Amino acid sequence: MVEWTTVTLAQVCEKPQYGAIAKGTTKAEGPLFVRQTDITSGFIDWNSVPHCDLGASEIGRYSLKRGDLLISRLGNGVGNAAAVTETREDAVFAGYLVRFRPKARTVSSGYVGYQLRSPAWRQHVSSYRSGAAQPTLNAQQMGDFEFLLPPIAEQEAIAATLGALDDKIESNRRLIDLIPQLIRAQVDSEIEGAAEASVSSLASFVNGGAYTKGASGKGRMVLRIAELNSGPGGSTVYNDIEVPGDRTARAGDILMSWSGSLGVYRWFRDDAIINQHIFKVISTGYPAWLVYDRLDAVMPVFQGIAKDKATTMGHIQRGHLDSTAVPVPSEDSIRNLDQVLGPLWDRLLLAERENLALERARDALLPELLSGRIRVPVGAAT
Repeated sequence: MVEWTTVTLAQVCEKPQYGAIAKGTTKAEGPLFVRQTDITSGFIDWNSVPHCDLGASEIGRYSLKRGDLLISRLGNGVGNAAAVTETREDAVFAGYLVRFRPKARTVSSGYVGYQLRSPAWRQHVSSYRSGAAQPTLNAQQMGDFEFLLPPIAEQEAIAATLGALDDKIESNRRLIDLIPQLIRAQVDSEIEGAAEASVSSLASFVNGGAYTKGASGKGRMVLRIAELNSGPGGSTVYNDIEVPGDRTARAGDILMSWSGSLGVYRWFRDDAIINQHIFKVISTGYPAWLVYDRLDAVMPVFQGIAKDKATTMGHIQRGHLDSTAVPVPSEDSIRNLDQVLGPLWDRLLLAERENLALERARDALLPELLSGRIRVPVGAAT
């Protein structure tokens, strides 16, 4: 096999370009304006990208093409990178980002993009951000990143292998987003003139416990609001104590945070211990898909109540579950809807669980492929 060479990001890309200084706008006018907050999991979330007021004469300088790589240079997200995987007319990028455009013919943008998601890249970024009050990374420091470059055919094969996993993950994510929207649309079509029910009558609401104090650091995750929003991270607490079943979060459970950042969630990860300020919502008669949807529908009301409280951390009380009502379909309508929406709710959990497995497989495979410890036969990946 042909030997791989060691290169730097600067060597395989054209001269880097810092982003434009412009203002985003909610109006559908001007070029699309990619910001560092629009970068997620190595890609651009085009659904969140606004337009901007950049002048026509400057668009060319900051334009984005398929194959471009964007790297965040400032703040907590420093080093986050995204590959532009589709062509967008008049798309530009913001000042906190740096554009690297791989040189044609000898370099696969997809391969380099995965290098910018590797442990080696994260280590490179950490070497500059350590101890800094405001982490920064300039274009030269980015360009100094060294990595192994195989022949172009093997680059493309590696990118295709990892890309196949990412494509399936993205397909599942679209399904995960669409199913709750479909449930809402179906429920809304059945509640015109329907009776209302108190939120407390939808399910049993069991509060978690104070399980972080004295935690052993082993065993199951202690589930706090941070983990509900972002999953496990560096500050996640683990504990090996036994807790009652109604304070244990299992895949498929509905959870509701009632203090601080109020919201309703579907838990899809491995078993976890539910900490205080989080209800485990246990269906007592209504199907789970309806309980989740009705809680999601009424959440803005609860968020408004919490916001009005003159405390450091807004919250609701159990009495608000009794005093707040939400429309629900009739028993016959629920029974008919359940024939369609029940299986979709189950499919939602399967997609979320499958993504966990796919992400773990991709993250384990990525450093092995990029280092050459595992080789992909050229032509094997499509």
